[in-house]
Amino acid sequence: MPQNVRKSSFAVCLVAVGALVAIPAVAQKSPVPQPIPVNVENTPNVNVANTPSVSVTNTPNVSVANTPSVTVSNTPSVNIANTPSVNLATGATVAVTSPLDGSGNPAPVAVFDAFQPYDASCIVSFNGNNMGSCDFLPAVPTGKLLVIQEFDAIGLVETGNRPQSIIAADHYFAYTFMGNYSGIDDLATHQETRLYWVVNPDGALQCLPTLQTASNGVFECDVSGYLVDASLLPPGIPSHHPKLPLSQLLKKLPAR
Repeated sequence: MPQNVRKSSFAVCLVAVGALVAIPAVAQKSPVPQPIPVNVENTPNVNVANTPSVSVTNTPNVSVANTPSVTVSNTPSVNIANTPSVNLATGATVAVTSPLDGSGNPAPVAVFDAFQPYDASCIVSFNGNNMGSCDFLPAVPTGKLLVIQEFDAIGLVETGNRPQSIIAADHYFAYTFMGNYSGIDDLATHQETRLYWVVNPDGALQCLPTLQTASNGVFECDVSGYLVDASLLPPGIPSHHPKLPLSQLLKKLPAR
């Protein structure tokens, strides 16, 4: 066989062998690796220092439906500093109700900002008469409502002489015989009450004790309570009852 023919045949054989070798190589090529899940146990704490601030803009509203109740235990105290003033919108109102007492009636409520304690007294000297009066001092200021919470009185009169009436803030009070010494009977009144009084043209707040017979004894009267603005007078509660002159009042007493 000529030399050129042999070289050509050898070249053809090499090409054929290379093609045969290449085909298995392509067919046996490994597939692309797929990620494998990794479980990390006993993960240590990770501290991130110098974390930059994160600003979120155009945040959408988030609605959470069927939200379960959340119970927070061991809640710490919360102190709020620099609390701003809270203003009601125009036309808005706040309803304040009083707690009910054992009889179902609203319990009186005194607002501390308007709370002004008041205590006054006066002394009646009968000077041979069976009646007398005195003005409580200090006087109730104009424009103020006096809420009387307690009335007290003590009378020192001759043995057997008794009050026909004891009037204060146009209301009547009872007395108690306390005892006798050296021909003088000691009479006392101590009554918790709730009376309302404002200054008016009829006169000052007075105490008016009247005895059965003439006396040279004395009567001391005391009232205590607090003052509020007269404009705060509860609706339907009269500030002052018309008072009869003492002479007319005595005419209405039963004849003896």
